[in-house]
Amino acid sequence: MSSWDYGEPDFEFDKEIEIDFDTNIDFDTDIELDVYKDVDVDVRVDTHVEGNSAFLTADVEAIGKDTFVEVDASVLAVEDTMSSVTLHAVAIVN
Repeated sequence: MSSWDYGEPDFEFDKEIEIDFDTNIDFDTDIELDVYKDVDVDVRVDTHVEGNSAFLTADVEAIGKDTFVEVDASVLAVEDTMSSVTLHAVAIVN
């Protein structure tokens, strides 16, 4: 057995999250505000996308005694050529 072979896991974990939120905020104030704004804006947005795209969603979680979590990510985009997302994630317990 090598030093990296941890064998069969003997750890079971269940997670249940329940959130109840109740609030009663009573806020009473008088505000007087005078604003003068002169804005001259010229905006051009071109959102026509052609080519490729890369997406990534990750969740790394270690729970228990003597835990370790590590995430390394890189994103590369080359115009009109490629899009790439690379992720290396480690979660270790005991």
